[in-house]
Amino acid sequence: MKSQNNIEVIGIPYEGRENFLRGTFLGPAKIRWAFESIEWFSIYQKKEIPDVYDHGDFYLYLLDEPEKFNEGCVERLNEIHLSLPFVALGGDHLITYPLIKYLKEKNYTFKVIHLDAHLDRRDSFHGSRFSHATVIRRIEELLGPENVISFGFRSYYPGEHEAKRGEAFKVFEPLRMLVQEENGPFYLTIDLDILDPSIMSAVSNPEPGGINFGELLNSILLLKDKLLAVDMVELNPLLEKDHASSTLAAVIFREILITLGER
Repeated sequence: MKSQNNIEVIGIPYEGRENFLRGTFLGPAKIRWAFESIEWFSIYQKKEIPDVYDHGDFYLYLLDEPEKFNEGCVERLNEIHLSLPFVALGGDHLITYPLIKYLKEKNYTFKVIHLDAHLDRRDSFHGSRFSHATVIRRIEELLGPENVISFGFRSYYPGEHEAKRGEAFKVFEPLRMLVQEENGPFYLTIDLDILDPSIMSAVSNPEPGGINFGELLNSILLLKDKLLAVDMVELNPLLEKDHASSTLAAVIFREILITLGER
């Protein structure tokens, strides 16, 4: 039963037609599957996962109409009264846009921390203004570019709208400096291709030179008591030859839940 003490979870298995290697729509289901196989106790934080209310997966197949997907997703979030703190599982990175729009319409004030191998700031991609490659630019238009901070990016298209705040390649150290200067609250969006493909291979657009699991975990822990919500996107189970990437995503999911439980 849903209560005020629960951390809420929702899966949004949306994937636009622009994805290079398709399969991210299977991400929420595969993370849930892998989550059942890992310990619910974190050796890193010495805690079990807190109480969770899981809304399940929300399917809305509008691949050629991403703007209608955004509208439908916000409507669904209002119907279920998605409450803070929450974790959303994608799906491709476009799911972050309706989640941010939902919070903005609820009059929450926050800044977005964006961990990603890519800037995702194109104005359009394959003729669409709403896709995984444009999502952060659209969010900057909602919140203002000063309220979106990108870390760890190591690829962008020439002429792409660059990050106003953040740092390429690095995550932990610039994030540590940020949280020393600003108290938040923050919304954290994690594209799993922030990790090096040697440990997270099952993503649609892998880029060499990513961070390791320890740096990502320590970065999440830096945000304890400062997070409104988190999303984790771009796992592509169709690219797995084993279950290593899904299991790693499930462990990250567990650590996020425990961190949010410390609010």
